[in-house]
Amino acid sequence: MIPRFKPNYNFEEIISIISNKDDAIKSFEENFANLIKMKYAVSFSSARCGLYALLDCLKIKDEVISSGFTCIVVPASIIASGFKPVFTDISLYDYNLKTDEIPSIFSRKTKAVIPTHMYGYLSDTKKIREMVGDDVLIIEDAAQAILTKDVGKFGDAVFYSFNFEKQIFTFGGGMIATNNKELYQKLVDYKTNFLNEKSSEKIFKKTISLIFTRLIFSDLLANFFIKMWDVNALRSWKSNKWDFYDKNLPLKDIYLSDDLKTKYLKIQAAAGLSQLKKIKNDIKRRFEIAKIYDKELKDVEKIVLPPLNNNCSYAHYTIRVENRNDFYKFMKKNSIQVNRVFEYSIPHIPYFSSFIKNIDKFKNSYIAGNSTINLPIYPQLMDNYKKISKIIEKVKEYFE
Repeated sequence: MIPRFKPNYNFEEIISIISNKDDAIKSFEENFANLIKMKYAVSFSSARCGLYALLDCLKIKDEVISSGFTCIVVPASIIASGFKPVFTDISLYDYNLKTDEIPSIFSRKTKAVIPTHMYGYLSDTKKIREMVGDDVLIIEDAAQAILTKDVGKFGDAVFYSFNFEKQIFTFGGGMIATNNKELYQKLVDYKTNFLNEKSSEKIFKKTISLIFTRLIFSDLLANFFIKMWDVNALRSWKSNKWDFYDKNLPLKDIYLSDDLKTKYLKIQAAAGLSQLKKIKNDIKRRFEIAKIYDKELKDVEKIVLPPLNNNCSYAHYTIRVENRNDFYKFMKKNSIQVNRVFEYSIPHIPYFSSFIKNIDKFKNSYIAGNSTINLPIYPQLMDNYKKISKIIEKVKEYFE
């Protein structure tokens, strides 16, 4: 089976992990900041931990504007840190928030805007800055947008993720980058005062996972481990009797639990340092795969392709289909794993609907949440064109 995701790991990562040095975290932060051309970077155990820390440092708790179609941990972090989320709908062109809606929901209570660069496409932060002025923070969600040009140029801070299915993968982890020295110092102080070291057991498990990443995501085992990853998540939901459609869903317990209390590990930073060396080439290869998909699938009816853009990191290659579940089953039957990464619209989740005055304003978020699905686009596919050809062949077969 062709997996939906495969981190680009080789023996360089293993050597780096085994021989990690005491200054690995500092070195990773500095090298990461240099890569994205920003002054400072602070590592966290996850992107959501970093976002929560950043929002918690702001102290004044009013409103934060966010997208109606984004990762659920973004609004969860907003609420957990004491702010009220206010949402915009999205464009179905690039799935980013509609900047033109910001003036209608902007108020004196607005303290920050969090635009998500969905799938690696640049959100118009320049326009947002012109709208909100310099007194409102722009915190950019670049979890899927490493090396997308102009990310961070007009914002105050940017957060990145190194978790599952990200371009840099260290089995968890995240980074907050900023050019603001005062904000940087607040984040450093937060790490020092509020985050603890992981237990020896967790460090051991993380070390084993990192060392065997190449084996775990090999063609032979990848689908088994990805399935186990998904099954484990479902098991925890069932054991805790969590219901996605429950208005009292304990989102803080689900999405902001242990990660909020522990620090990023040296071994993860060591793996990250090795990943930094290949990220530019990996993104180039993702773009090459996107060009192939675009060329071969552009005439297929009943499918909406994403825009082809050389300033996109292509964390995912996202298409829209009418019957997503049926398409998913067909591709799985043909040994191709596709991914429903964001299979929800934030305003249509009961927990968040209480913050919405007019649910009808979020038609595009609803469409995206119910019809988007991602084709495999990991860079190693370029080493085996037969796999890309098979994916294209089966997509065409389904729609024909």
